[in-house]
Amino acid sequence: MQSFGKDFFSLIPENLFSVFSRSLKEVYVDLLFLVYREYKKRIYTLSREHVIELFTEYLESMGELAWQVEEEGDWEDAAKSARERAFQLLRRLLDTGWLNLEPESDYTFRISIPDYAIVILEAMNKIRTGYRVEFKGRILSIYQNLTGSEWFSYIALQQAYESTRELIDGLKSLNHSIKNYTEKLLETEDVRAILSQIFDEYQTKVLGAQYYRLKTSEHISKYRIGILKRIREWNSNRAEIVNQAGIMVQEKRAPDRVTAENMLYEWVEYIESSFGQEMDRLLGEIDRRNARYARSAADRLRFKLHQGRGAGQHIFTVLAYLGQLAKGSGEKSLAPEEVARSIALFPQTVVDSQSLRKPPAARQAHNPQLLRVFSVPDEIRREKLFQFGSRVAEEVTVEQINNYVDSLLDEQDVCPLERVPLENRNQWVKLIYIILYSQSPGAGYRLEGKRGETVAIKGGTVEVPNLVIKRKEKKS
Repeated sequence: MQSFGKDFFSLIPENLFSVFSRSLKEVYVDLLFLVYREYKKRIYTLSREHVIELFTEYLESMGELAWQVEEEGDWEDAAKSARERAFQLLRRLLDTGWLNLEPESDYTFRISIPDYAIVILEAMNKIRTGYRVEFKGRILSIYQNLTGSEWFSYIALQQAYESTRELIDGLKSLNHSIKNYTEKLLETEDVRAILSQIFDEYQTKVLGAQYYRLKTSEHISKYRIGILKRIREWNSNRAEIVNQAGIMVQEKRAPDRVTAENMLYEWVEYIESSFGQEMDRLLGEIDRRNARYARSAADRLRFKLHQGRGAGQHIFTVLAYLGQLAKGSGEKSLAPEEVARSIALFPQTVVDSQSLRKPPAARQAHNPQLLRVFSVPDEIRREKLFQFGSRVAEEVTVEQINNYVDSLLDEQDVCPLERVPLENRNQWVKLIYIILYSQSPGAGYRLEGKRGETVAIKGGTVEVPNLVIKRKEKKS
């Protein structure tokens, strides 16, 4: 069996984590994050003098008592100032392997962070800040890698695979975070603390707007079909798999062609399974845990609000129990004998004047009345018929537009919209009907081209859709 622990500790110094077991562990973490923050801002390494100034300023802000705590394995000399203690703390971080000291040609020294320490500090920073994956950005990255112009390359597939792993890991982290917050909620005693956890911590840090966008306007189904379509094209194109495997071997990304092919198929399989049933199960589990948290929060809050109210609390408990029985067995069922002996219960019905439901009223017999018939004068009748006939005459039918399009196409099969004559109001109206009727089953033509693009005509004063009228083939 492979020893992961042995492999891990062979890559890092033996006493790397010893600073976290000392009495000044919080100070060490603060100093590491000071260097990490400065290191992220700069392209080059940091000068030792600059790091000492950062450490000194931090220690002076804490006060003398905070950094003069003695540790196991005391310092060789007691520090007389914050600057001396800054040198001692820097030496401890250098000895444990968190930082590297690099000499320069001018006899100065610079500080750098090893690669393994960068990875660990990034993970610590995400834990400290409560980092959450931006699901929308990950899904969009996967979609763009698989649908872009260079999508049939192993680099695009690898980028999509890595983004998919980050997306799934982020959703799993969210799933486990809900469980942790539910357990934390059950341990909270104060009502104000319960409300703070629900609205300040859980809604903001755990779910947040990004998850709700993922479930609503930016639902994963918006991109899933396109992603799975490209992945299945990858899976079915054996020739391109072999070609990309050869490129991976040439670029030293894999030792041989067989290993490269296995990597490509592994990436394809992982993306396909992740956006299939596994994604549905994971999102379903998150929704269930979210609903469970909401129920736990309501129950915990209700319990705390009604706790310790003497006889009133007992009555509340009994009535809540009876309400559950009435909901399950019906309102007309008898109450249990043990409850009836303790509390005198009897049915009572009243009419609530504030109720939205009106009381039932007796149906009255229908008494039909004669209707008077008014005669319409001939002049008004002719006027109304003329108006109706005018409206009918102004209507433009699909058949009329088909004839107009035939006259435009003449012997040709296509005609761009920009070439349609637009010299008067009637021609503009017909252009509008050409666009509206293009989706009609009775239309003898269709519009082709990229939707949303326009083309300028009449010297740039007017824009029309950049579409082409194409005659439909007649069915034999």
